Amino acid sequence: MSSIRRTLLLSLIVTVVATTIALGRWQLRRLHDRRASNAVQRAAMALPPMRLPDELAQGAPIDSGRRVVAHGHFDAASQVILRGRVQNDAPAVQVVTPFVLDGSADVLWVLRGYVPSADAVTPPDSIPLPATGELSIDGIAYAIPVTPDSGRPFVHNGTTSWQRLDRGQLTRLRAGSLPVYLLLAGGPSGAGRLAAVAPPEINDGPHLSYAIQWFGIGLAVFLFGVIVLWRDGRGSARLREAP
Repeated sequence: MSSIRRTLLLSLIVTVVATTIALGRWQLRRLHDRRASNAVQRAAMALPPMRLPDELAQGAPIDSGRRVVAHGHFDAASQVILRGRVQNDAPAVQVVTPFVLDGSADVLWVLRGYVPSADAVTPPDSIPLPATGELSIDGIAYAIPVTPDSGRPFVHNGTTSWQRLDRGQLTRLRAGSLPVYLLLAGGPSGAGRLAAVAPPEINDGPHLSYAIQWFGIGLAVFLFGVIVLWRDGRGSARLREAP
């Protein structure tokens, strides 16, 4: 192997190994952030249920992961469809409906549950309405993000669906929207009248396994380079020693 090829190979090996190490370290940082977030959620879930609107009126914040009991009524006139969901290994859409808290203008968006959808975009012609009248509902509160694409609204067959919730969009739909949504507990027989969506699992995710994979790839490339360069060096030495 010529000196130029050796230099190019060495540069390629160094670049690939450095990249895999950087990616592995990035996954470890994501793992650290996820574990920190998990700790916050576990602490919130260990607290007694927060009661709305009473505690909200006292200025208490609603922590993500906190169990909430809310009193008020549903207003299904401006509910939101979330597309691209899979429930029980089948395509579905999720239904998020505003819930007006008793004696206030505050609106708590409630993920009531899901309905099957053949393309995970188009909801059925008739979605069961939530229970009517004054209600007490419970579930887990989660923060509503502000997304760079406003939740990616998409109009299909005259129906608008979103890929994800967006705080700005919900505030424009309903003044007084709180910065959290409620993942409703219950099921078809509960106040939401829909099959319930299970809360996200609190775990480490795939970050550790991804980090190990990236470090393994980097080690394999490094060893491959060492073997190739060592064999090339031995071959060059034999040629120099040949009479």
